[in-house]
Amino acid sequence: MSLKLGTFPVERLETGSETSWRDGTLTIDVEGLTALLREDANIVDASISIVSPGESARIIHVQDVLEPRVKVDGGGVPFPGVCDRSVDTVGAGVTHRLGNLGIIESSMGQRGASVRTSTAAEALQLKQNERPQDFIDMSGPGAITPYASLHNICVSVDAAEGIGAEDQYLATHGAVLRVVDSIAESVRDLTPPEVEEFDTASRTESLPGVVFICNLMSMEYWTGPDSKMGTAVYGVTRLSAPWVLKPEEMLDGAVSQRVSWQFSNNPLVRELLGRHGKDLNFLGCIIQRTNWGGQREMQLSANRSAQAAKMLGADGVIITTNIRGRRFVDTVLGIQACEKLGIKTTLITEEEDDENGSAPPLLVFTPEMEALVSTGAGAAGPFPPVDRVLGARNGDAESWSEELPSIVGRYGAFHLQDYYGYGRQSRVDY
Repeated sequence: MSLKLGTFPVERLETGSETSWRDGTLTIDVEGLTALLREDANIVDASISIVSPGESARIIHVQDVLEPRVKVDGGGVPFPGVCDRSVDTVGAGVTHRLGNLGIIESSMGQRGASVRTSTAAEALQLKQNERPQDFIDMSGPGAITPYASLHNICVSVDAAEGIGAEDQYLATHGAVLRVVDSIAESVRDLTPPEVEEFDTASRTESLPGVVFICNLMSMEYWTGPDSKMGTAVYGVTRLSAPWVLKPEEMLDGAVSQRVSWQFSNNPLVRELLGRHGKDLNFLGCIIQRTNWGGQREMQLSANRSAQAAKMLGADGVIITTNIRGRRFVDTVLGIQACEKLGIKTTLITEEEDDENGSAPPLLVFTPEMEALVSTGAGAAGPFPPVDRVLGARNGDAESWSEELPSIVGRYGAFHLQDYYGYGRQSRVDY
């Protein structure tokens, strides 16, 4: 069964007495949506504000960015599995989406620290520089993330400090999902001005088969095996055997949390879907989880990814990673395993900071890595002052409105990360 994706583009964003979309204008009922945030007794603070591209504004304490979607037909729910949502399979039927719109989850963890600092790389960055990077600039030279071009609804929501970090996360992310669902419901029964249909079930025998292997880190090392935090596949954040997904499942939100918008709008998935049946067969997506395990564990995961690609009929694989450092080895092992089975691979990756010429562009290189695409390297900033700060807490708006210093380096510099070729946050032009 195919997936039909109906898009309602947002060209203007404003507030009003009800939430509705009409002729490119999305109106949101701030009071009603804020009430949804407060339905959980663990939520102690909640507010909503809006911002559009080009405004002198900075959104801070960013935990996730989501795109409102609603399943009109076909079963399941967008962003399945997380926060106790249905785990029914997605990727078929009809989904309506509000395009060019981001719902920004802005929240704080215990002790005033951002929940996102649960990863070692991010904790290292804060320790070294004593400044967080979880912000989005909406204008000027600092508007380098893909979210800067979206109309954004900033949902600031905090949970009680007396509960654990996991419960805090479930409360805040669940609250934001209620807002996302409510906004998406406004277009459920409307006729979308744009409709795309995706169907990878049919194959053309004469065309080569391509698989996308997307390496995503698991969270056990920092949060324990039962964590709900971190990037999830159908709600599962733990280290697991590789997941085989239909490409349509990726578009329908099967992978989410932390950078949800990027997964459901992944440019590699969209490019391959657009070429399916024309010059290639897009056979599927494989999610290979990475963790700080031993060599045998890493090799087993890589072998299973390669074997799954072979069983799907892959002639070629595009492979990515979403973290630097030690886990990059998992990605390289996946390349070696695919090449050993006769599957040609292309690695798409950002480069390491060259450390003034004393460091290589990649942490690991092997002879099997014959085809590579760089999404860039380099520094960002300084970030000029802004007139307005969204998501401020505890009087920190003034300090956040000032010029922010440059961010340099790949490892730990998550503000710059660009694993899928979105564009400007990590590119240096030569």
